[in-house]
Amino acid sequence: MNFGLLIQEMLKASSILISFLPEVFIKQYRNGRKLFLSTPGMNPHSIPEAPEFTLEQALDEN
Repeated sequence: MNFGLLIQEMLKASSILISFLPEVFIKQYRNGRKLFLSTPGMNPHSIPEAPEFTLEQALDEN
């Protein structure tokens, strides 16, 4: 939650970041998935290869 709030503040402060997000959204999702699955015992099927949510949903505070 803290990380999400920090991201919201950074986006409010920089319109350049907002325009950059669509380009990196899928790539960063996949990077996060790889990090999560690097934990021993994690099932690769537990996290979809592509996000099941939109960028807007990911950024939604709720």
